[in-house]
Amino acid sequence: MNIEGKHLIIDAFDCNPDLLNSKDYLELLMLQAANDNGMQVLSSYFHPFHPQGVTGVLVLSTSHMLIHTWPEENYASLDYYTCGDADPEFQTRSLLRGLGAKRALVYTVSRGVNGTQLIFPKEIFVYDTSKGGDSK
Repeated sequence: MNIEGKHLIIDAFDCNPDLLNSKDYLELLMLQAANDNGMQVLSSYFHPFHPQGVTGVLVLSTSHMLIHTWPEENYASLDYYTCGDADPEFQTRSLLRGLGAKRALVYTVSRGVNGTQLIFPKEIFVYDTSKGGDSK
């Protein structure tokens, strides 16, 4: 059995606070990302906090997807891990667009690898108004 996997840790900034506070919307967004990447969802649980914020988890047959939101800060933290063949990076931009994020830091960690890793974030600008669209 192959134990190697890919783990993305995402800090999403300048998100839409209304979207970050919608439990139902966030669950649909995460389910769509998992389904679009061919992942089997075993369980889904999303909990709203009062007065604001949501924490949600998808348990996947190949691992998990998590989200924690702080609408008052326009911030979301995501954790996307898979030990299967699916590449979690495939859905990163889609998830960020779905949150209305303007910018994100994405940390990629190789799991199950026997050795030291240096981990640096990749900065993504999801929407740049000066260019009228995606910035690479």
